[in-house]
Amino acid sequence: MVEWDHDVRIVLEKNENYWDADSVNLDGVQFEMVDDSSTAYQLYEDGTLDIVDIPADMMETLVDSEDSFVAPRAGIEFQRFDVNEEPFHNKKIRQAFNYAIDSQVIVDQIIQGNENVAHGFVAYGFLTPDGDDYRDHVEDFYAYDPERAVQLLEEGMAEEGYDELPTVTLSYNTSDQHSIVSQAMQEMLLTNLDIDIELENSEWSVFLEAQQNVDLQYSRSSFLGGYNDPINFLDVFTTNNPMNRTDFSNEEYDALINESYTEEDPDARFELLYEAEAILMEEAPIVPLYFYNHTFLYKPEVNDVVRHAVGFVELKWASLD
Repeated sequence: MVEWDHDVRIVLEKNENYWDADSVNLDGVQFEMVDDSSTAYQLYEDGTLDIVDIPADMMETLVDSEDSFVAPRAGIEFQRFDVNEEPFHNKKIRQAFNYAIDSQVIVDQIIQGNENVAHGFVAYGFLTPDGDDYRDHVEDFYAYDPERAVQLLEEGMAEEGYDELPTVTLSYNTSDQHSIVSQAMQEMLLTNLDIDIELENSEWSVFLEAQQNVDLQYSRSSFLGGYNDPINFLDVFTTNNPMNRTDFSNEEYDALINESYTEEDPDARFELLYEAEAILMEEAPIVPLYFYNHTFLYKPEVNDVVRHAVGFVELKWASLD
């Protein structure tokens, strides 16, 4: 790093002492710190920048353009229930919410980045011992089914003796996109389950502290994988894991995760993970919505930028024609 102008730019230069310097094509890389995505796009259009994020309000227009780069990112947008707070202490009511939400509408009409609907918690991009994608070996959970949702809600309410569901509040951190998605959820639950949920937003630090303390009944959430293995996602919901934030606890689930840590046979280990995810989805402490994508614009002369599913970017082999 040869320059760091705080909040303005970072400049890197090629290190001639690097062990594999002959493979490094670029003389340097300049990162411009631009808060506003529309401003960044204008800098891309005038040739100042070679790579930018696609602005959210231009996603539908640009995501299929010649300059777009779209690839799976190991992350998920989802919602959490506090499983010890009414009415979500009842599994069937949690399942009803899962069936009542049409994530495809969220992806197609709001997010518009060609994301995959999440029918489980482990994202695409993790390979099995045979080189297949993990998600190809597990079933799709909770395909949109409003009739099934109504049935489960009625059964859950009968189990709890509810004539009317207790007030439900969906909490989210302040963001235009989160607001639009939450309003879509509100409409779906009203239409499909006749539940008029309340919406509550707060600034990130306030929201995060409340969610970490499991003070939120029903809340939006996200998770980004940090390393290339599905256990990174699944151990989140073990008992007392600080990332759990739902009070979910299941002895069988914990046992499967713990066994996977010591299982030496790769195929047998993945079978344990498949079984654990099935339990997680059956118990439904969460509502998976969609898996994230990398979505960028690249100038045509940009080559060989490597973006891993777990979110890291490598510029070692990158070049400009």
